[in-house]
Amino acid sequence: MDRSDLEQWKPKEVARLLALVEAERRYYQEIVAGLPVGLLVLSSDLSVLSSNFAVRRIFQLRSGDPLRGRLDALFPQDVLDKVQIVLASGVAQGGIVATARPEHGGATMRISIQPIRSWDYTEEPEALLTIEEVSAVAPPAETAAPSPEPEPAPVAEPEPSAEESAVEAPVEAPSPAENIPELSAVELLQGLDAIVWAASLPTFGLLFVNATGKQLLGWSAENPPAAWLDRVHPEDREHVAREYAATVEEGLPVTVEFRALKAGGGFVWLRETVRPLTDEGGIARHAVGFAIDITQRCREEEARLQAARADALMRLCSRLAHDMNNQLMIVSGYGEEILNTLDQPDQLRASVDEVRRAGERLSAISEQLLEFTRRKAEEAVSLDASAVVREVAAALAGTLPESTVLKASADEAVYVMAAHEQLSQSLHAFLEHAVHAMHQGGEILVATTCADGMGVIAIRHSGFEGGVDVWQGLFEGILPPKDSPAGLVHGISRAWTWVQQWGGVIDVEASPEAGTTVAIRLPAGEAPPAPVEEVPPVSEEEEVVTEEPPAPEPEPETILVVEDETGIRALVRKILERQGYRVLDAPQADVAIRLCQEFAGTIHLVITDVVMPEMGGREMVEKLLEIRPGIRVVYVSGYTDDPQVRAADISQGSVFLQKPFTLGALLDKVREVLEA
Repeated sequence: MDRSDLEQWKPKEVARLLALVEAERRYYQEIVAGLPVGLLVLSSDLSVLSSNFAVRRIFQLRSGDPLRGRLDALFPQDVLDKVQIVLASGVAQGGIVATARPEHGGATMRISIQPIRSWDYTEEPEALLTIEEVSAVAPPAETAAPSPEPEPAPVAEPEPSAEESAVEAPVEAPSPAENIPELSAVELLQGLDAIVWAASLPTFGLLFVNATGKQLLGWSAENPPAAWLDRVHPEDREHVAREYAATVEEGLPVTVEFRALKAGGGFVWLRETVRPLTDEGGIARHAVGFAIDITQRCREEEARLQAARADALMRLCSRLAHDMNNQLMIVSGYGEEILNTLDQPDQLRASVDEVRRAGERLSAISEQLLEFTRRKAEEAVSLDASAVVREVAAALAGTLPESTVLKASADEAVYVMAAHEQLSQSLHAFLEHAVHAMHQGGEILVATTCADGMGVIAIRHSGFEGGVDVWQGLFEGILPPKDSPAGLVHGISRAWTWVQQWGGVIDVEASPEAGTTVAIRLPAGEAPPAPVEEVPPVSEEEEVVTEEPPAPEPEPETILVVEDETGIRALVRKILERQGYRVLDAPQADVAIRLCQEFAGTIHLVITDVVMPEMGGREMVEKLLEIRPGIRVVYVSGYTDDPQVRAADISQGSVFLQKPFTLGALLDKVREVLEA
């Protein structure tokens, strides 16, 4: 509108128009002045054109302190460099974290820089800095407190000094009708990368919300919510309303985090600061708010919380399995011992055997708990995948249904990086799943080959279990798909985890016409060097045969048993002594160390629990090796996620035995280690 247009109006009409413009100007000035977030407008030469009171509060400046020429004293140089980049490129930058100079409080700030149109409509670019205080610092006593009623200055801050007015105020317009700079407060609010709103009290009826708020929450300009509280998630609404009521009653700003509903469904997390505005009588008539989107941060926190919960659940499962296996070891061990002492026709044999079988069923339940926690792959070594395939195929040959044929095409050696036992378990799981998927029977083909520098084990069969999406659920192994045995799901889930940790991948192709192909791709290994045949020396002298005297009867081998569970320790001692071993036992590590120091003879073997109070089995063995180098060890445990033990990263001549074990398995391990 030009001045010539105004001259055609009646004086009363012009006066009414100017009054409306002035009321609008003051309305938006109050919103800007009341925002708890600092707003700072800079020219192309980094001169301060405008700022609100929050800037002075954040930097702990008195009302008389000028801002011009002090930007390098307020902001680090990298922030000023980013301002220059925004002015030159016209591209906004956000999420900048900086710390104010120590002499200005040292507050941590989150800064956004946005290019804006110059207030006088020239080609000169300007920059708007939005400054949010992340870690609030108490201002010194001499810092001026904010006035409850903002001054109606063009920059919406306390009355500036003469010096500050000369350097900070925008160019004065000739008349209110042409006061374009003062109306651009609306543009400032609309352009912020944050939600700015105003509401009437006490109902919090919505009066204004900027474009960012409408866009983030998906509102149309014609259909905003009637009350600002309506956009709060129902589960958070009571808490937010209570915080709002407190800020109105106390007259102080409040910050609250909550979920805000989106018009199209769903929600976002907001961190919102609300401040009441009072009239001349000190009564809160309006409230203004500033909110930023913290959805990403909340998702990351939720992910960390879920990981912590899963970790706690895994530790609980491990502990339960450990305690259960200790008791099962006593039940099954003493049951086996009683059976060995009863005659075949004794009627008690059936009862004891039933107790022993119940212990085996409980052991299977304990194993399911361990399956949830046992995810660590053993150390990968170079091995022949074809040999593992042949071993697994031979082991399964006699257990398959008559309608199922298993063929192994693995004649040539294919070396891969994996752990033998875990690779064998993985193949068992996939082959058993193939049998389960082929309800009417069929042919399973397992082949090994090299492709793209990796070793590949391919399993093909005619079964189809709902496609690749179902396999993803099997790999996760959380909830077994319908009609899928839980044990197979856990086995496939473990296999997927192990292969990933070895640096490989598992690809699945499934269709009703072609069936299912599972390709286990593992990093290629190296073939072992060919053995060098040694030719025995030829002696021309005749061998002289002499009779040797009979060897003296060997001394019994001495075994040290370290176990904190009394029943297990007594049982193991009894079985070993029956086999002719000399047995020392200790309930904990310090007693075992003392026995090793005081015992005069040779201790040939230590059988120790991995997890014990005060000092674990591995730490104890390290101390025993200092006293008796070369001592051999059998580790036993009801559970362990110790990767060094599971990956056989233990002292040479040592093995690991999982509880509960049979007495025969224990004796076999003892002989294996002693004769190695």
